Amino acid sequence: MAPTPLPIDGLTMIPELLRRYPQARQVLDRYGLQGCGGPEGPVESLAAFARLHDVPLERLLEEIRQVLSAPRPPLSPALPASSGPPRGVDAIYRPFFLAGILVTLTAGATWGAYLLLRIGWAGSFRAVGVHEINAHGHAQIFGWVGLFVMGFAYQAFPRFKHTVLAYPALAWASLVLMLLGIVGRSVGEPLAESRAAAGVLAVASAWLEVLAVLLFVIVIGATWRRAERGLTCSDGYILAALLWFAIQAVYEAVYLQALLQTQSREELLTLIAAWQGALRDIQIHGFALLMILGVTQRVVLPAYEMAAPSRRGSLAALALLNLAVLGEVFGLILLGESRRFWAGVWYASVLLLSATVMTLVWHWGIFRPVREADRSLKFIRAAYAWLLLSLAMLVLLPGYQFGLLPKLAPESLAVQIGFSHAYYGAARHAVTVGFISLMILGMAARVVPTLQGVDPRRLPRLWVPFVLLNAGCTLRVVGQTMTDFLPSAYPLMAASGVLEVAALALWSGHLVRLMFGGWRSRTAELLPYIPGTPIEEGHSVGEILARYPELLETFLALGFRPLAQSWLRQTLAYRVSIGQACRYLGLPTQKVLAALNQAREALPPSMRSLPVLTS
Repeated sequence: MAPTPLPIDGLTMIPELLRRYPQARQVLDRYGLQGCGGPEGPVESLAAFARLHDVPLERLLEEIRQVLSAPRPPLSPALPASSGPPRGVDAIYRPFFLAGILVTLTAGATWGAYLLLRIGWAGSFRAVGVHEINAHGHAQIFGWVGLFVMGFAYQAFPRFKHTVLAYPALAWASLVLMLLGIVGRSVGEPLAESRAAAGVLAVASAWLEVLAVLLFVIVIGATWRRAERGLTCSDGYILAALLWFAIQAVYEAVYLQALLQTQSREELLTLIAAWQGALRDIQIHGFALLMILGVTQRVVLPAYEMAAPSRRGSLAALALLNLAVLGEVFGLILLGESRRFWAGVWYASVLLLSATVMTLVWHWGIFRPVREADRSLKFIRAAYAWLLLSLAMLVLLPGYQFGLLPKLAPESLAVQIGFSHAYYGAARHAVTVGFISLMILGMAARVVPTLQGVDPRRLPRLWVPFVLLNAGCTLRVVGQTMTDFLPSAYPLMAASGVLEVAALALWSGHLVRLMFGGWRSRTAELLPYIPGTPIEEGHSVGEILARYPELLETFLALGFRPLAQSWLRQTLAYRVSIGQACRYLGLPTQKVLAALNQAREALPPSMRSLPVLTS
């Protein structure tokens, strides 16, 4: 009997399409599929693919139908017969993500947690050296954030522009240079005070990182130039972030050399007070924030079908955000010249930045209900909540410093020197870990399954690392702020680092396993379901319910009582076949299959054949 034709519409799943019609891949490759998801492509619908790759759905469907109706489908003129670049480039994100994980679990978050324990034990922030703290912070910015940004950009941006990556050899070189720089900097800077050679190593490593960043900017710029598509609003944010990334790399290298040349602790602290705050604003608000806002508009909003950004409003916000970052930077650098005026410039810039971000978040509807949530959405929403909290803390800084502290802790060091390093550092932590790290965790948890061709609904929900990271960040922000009032708050703050590292370790183990095929064995037992064919015991319970939600009552009547819980239908059901469930519940498999197929045949013809999954 001839197989039932597969309907080609927005709800058609890419793996089903490519299994039945492999020649359709050339159309998807032309619009950016190119190796994603393996031979069968990612587990997502054509409508989702069209949204994420910014191609009109009707055009995509029409081109697929034309290819399928041709007697001998022509190869895409845009790509060679291999349907994309070499396999190594198809998965270029993997070594960058893996390197980022290794950095944060060693010189980044883990080292930071160790330093925090020393501070908590001593009850003083002066228990650790400046160069130790800076080397740890540097590893987080360049290794954790930088490597993940570079890996995602090399993988995704060419596909979003319907082209291939320019100069892949330079992209690989940027990884090597960045890793050498991070290792050299992490080893050299803490030892520089006692060994001159270590200082030379640290500075040389910083300039290797500058070269890596410049190669990254060149490759992404060349990729954009070779694409036929023009710049979009989100591209503007990403280009601005790349510019800030390059600026901060040069700034960091020059600043490090100046720090290592100071002759006394007083000179060192004076230099830090004048220049380090501006550097952190460039790194956090100029580079990381603008990059994440750009990726949100390009990936998050279409993925969850949130409100599309207004072009005029988005570009106006981009101009205001860059103006605010400039104001923050020059306000802090020039603070010593005319303290009151430049402090006002900095604070006005903070207000502008906060108001602009709040407007964007409200317009996008990040916290509004979506049609289909997944395991990553909680990370993304929590990240934006932490971003808003960090900005609110900066806005409230004058009230805290000059109103609350003098009344409740008049003898504190923060009142004596006129600035609370604890409160300001807590606000920084809220944005670096609460916002940036949670966004990395959430986006990677969504992107990697797509690139690996694994259905994310069959994967763990990652609640444990989510709760641990949020709990750790909360302890750090609250505990560090409370050190202005209570010495007993230091141990509370110190415990936060352990929770955060545990969260990152659990999440990293899951992601590495996913990147290198660890989940395929669990999903390989489940047979893919083709609409219009009988239900078999190897089909996933969750997939059948997603295609035929009307069969829920049949499942329940047959004895599948756990399916009454919606969370089980959205999670475990996708990892269990009908046969496995029958054996577990002690139900006769053939009787269950007969009842399900009978109920399916009783549905209207259109509902029996059309796929309803929307990924």
